[in-house]
Amino acid sequence: MALGNAGGQNSITAAAGQVTALNQTITASDEAGSTNSETLHGMIQVNADIVAGDSGGPLSGPGGVVGMDTAGNDAGYQQQAVGFAIPVNTALAVARQIAAGQASSVVAIGYPPFLGIFVGTGSDSSPQDQAQQAQQSGSGGSQGCSASNAGLIAPSAIAPVSSGVLVDGTICGSPAAQAGLTGGSVITAINGQSVGSPDQLSVVLAQFRPGDTISVTWVSPAGQRTTSSIRLTAGPPQ
Repeated sequence: MALGNAGGQNSITAAAGQVTALNQTITASDEAGSTNSETLHGMIQVNADIVAGDSGGPLSGPGGVVGMDTAGNDAGYQQQAVGFAIPVNTALAVARQIAAGQASSVVAIGYPPFLGIFVGTGSDSSPQDQAQQAQQSGSGGSQGCSASNAGLIAPSAIAPVSSGVLVDGTICGSPAAQAGLTGGSVITAINGQSVGSPDQLSVVLAQFRPGDTISVTWVSPAGQRTTSSIRLTAGPPQ
């Protein structure tokens, strides 16, 4: 039984099902075609209909809680529901590490730093290849800011550089948008350190905390190079 706040309706709902596989590896992304994704290992697979809002809720069996609801497919008409949960022992081990204040390369204590940009994933340093990835995934951005990544399209023009991190779009009111970053821009350095791929940018930004001020260098779609000091805010939990 998967329990959670299905659809964000502020009420606990239950979805019944069975465990169909163990130790699964999946690639999960946020709702609405986010360009941000992560690979998760050791997952419990169920045929319960786990939907947006259920994440963090318990997956319970006859013997008690066995996992933490984490991801699910979009079970449309006549599609079989597939949901995934983190094994409870794994979740508890991470929770104890957080409670003890033991940060690591994979466990961050507190809210993450927030720049307010949509970027792709992977180690490809070519902004042109990153643009193709955005087109293939049906996501991307525009030169104007957006409230979310829903309905974004790939940038129509990108900065004329061969290496860096393509900005698919920015979030309205975010530090990046206020600094003048737009979709189609390419970030080339953070604090003078070159960044050549979305994955490298994530590693570099993870070294900072909300409230830190960083120097961001980028090239606009028109070819203008800018370096600006940007104060990071607190982002959503990851």
